Amino acid sequence: MNSDPISKLLALIFSPYSIFGIVIAVFILEKARHSRRLAWLLFGICCYATSLGKFQDEWITEPPPLVFPLQQLRDMGRPLTIVLLGLLIVLGMQTHNGWRRIIIPQPVYYLIAFQVAVFFKILVYGDVAFALLALITFGAIVLMFKLGPSRWLQDEYNFRLGVWSLAMTGVIFAIVCAYQGRFDMYAMTFVQGRFLGTTGSSQHAAALLAGTIPCFMFLIESHTKWDWIKAFWIAILLVVAYFLFLTASRTGAIMGISSILFFYRNRAGSLLRLGLFVGVLLGVIFWFISPDQITQSTPASNRFISGGNTREGAWAGMWEGFMSNPIFGSPLEGGRLVFGENSWLAAGDTTGLIGFIPIVMMGLGCLKMMFELHKLSNTKSIYFLHSSTVIAGLVGLLAGSFSEAILLGNLSFPVFSLLMYLSLGKYLLDLDRMQNHYLSWQKSQI
Repeated sequence: MNSDPISKLLALIFSPYSIFGIVIAVFILEKARHSRRLAWLLFGICCYATSLGKFQDEWITEPPPLVFPLQQLRDMGRPLTIVLLGLLIVLGMQTHNGWRRIIIPQPVYYLIAFQVAVFFKILVYGDVAFALLALITFGAIVLMFKLGPSRWLQDEYNFRLGVWSLAMTGVIFAIVCAYQGRFDMYAMTFVQGRFLGTTGSSQHAAALLAGTIPCFMFLIESHTKWDWIKAFWIAILLVVAYFLFLTASRTGAIMGISSILFFYRNRAGSLLRLGLFVGVLLGVIFWFISPDQITQSTPASNRFISGGNTREGAWAGMWEGFMSNPIFGSPLEGGRLVFGENSWLAAGDTTGLIGFIPIVMMGLGCLKMMFELHKLSNTKSIYFLHSSTVIAGLVGLLAGSFSEAILLGNLSFPVFSLLMYLSLGKYLLDLDRMQNHYLSWQKSQI
């Protein structure tokens, strides 16, 4: 994030699309005030917009263009995200308070503390404008969650819509990429044959795809009837799994697998049925397609079966940087912080203990919430799917954080999904406490 997004945002505001966009924004805001599903859909669209980006390095300064209108959408990805973020804040301001008063999960406060540490590190040693912009942006994200999604979570209907909104992010991503692939797949696989989608890297694509899997599992399992709705969610999940395979991201695979295992942690029978279903599906696929074509001819499969830790050198370098500068972290190289391939080591390396302690406390807070939700699912089986969705989502993000700095971003999908899963979990725990308090009050009246 630098001054370039600001210039792009101003260009978008004063472009010919501005008036048309303002009319649409006013129309959506008016409709979303009366339709909570539309409000949650707007949040899902914002989550997708956070993933938009271009792959660029010293050799590739401009990636292959996407088809219309995806190219234009990707070009204004960051300004569009800021506009959607603003719309959600305005919409949240028009939301009435419910029975929940403290709606920000405790781990979020530690994440805020980490961002403050980043702010002061850049403010003192780097680009002041970037530091202010980063802090304002993250503050706007937290404000949006406080006024909007977190406050909307007041009942079962909104919980399901919250899960649905994250799933819709995966649906939008899958449909958009399928549309692009229909015309030119190379534009999404030009970097070593690995799938990027409409994101800036295969790792970003994998984090988005894996991060939505628990939501698809909830929508599939909670829909008991076998009809076109359940078939739709299963079909989209298969598309998501296929694209995740094409990313050749072992981090994404670990995130997805760990999410599924923890989702079915107490239901071995359901996990077995899922394994049999996948096995039969693969058998049908291999009946028509030779397995050799998949296991030997694709960059994705070659990367999955290859051994070795490609991040060992980066991890050693970050650990050495942390040990050499344990208080304030390694000196800046440039005007901003660049996080490496591990959320925890990167926090220690770049910010020292002033940033490492808050991010560790945030992780411990996530583990505490997962443990409390696990106990809730054991005592109240009606909330098993609800708790499992949050647990699986947090497990996937925490598993991915050990090989990618996905927890240290700002305006990114992993951060949005982390805040959403924490908000969903906070609602479930608040609901359990309220029910227990009500039962205790009833007993005292007898």
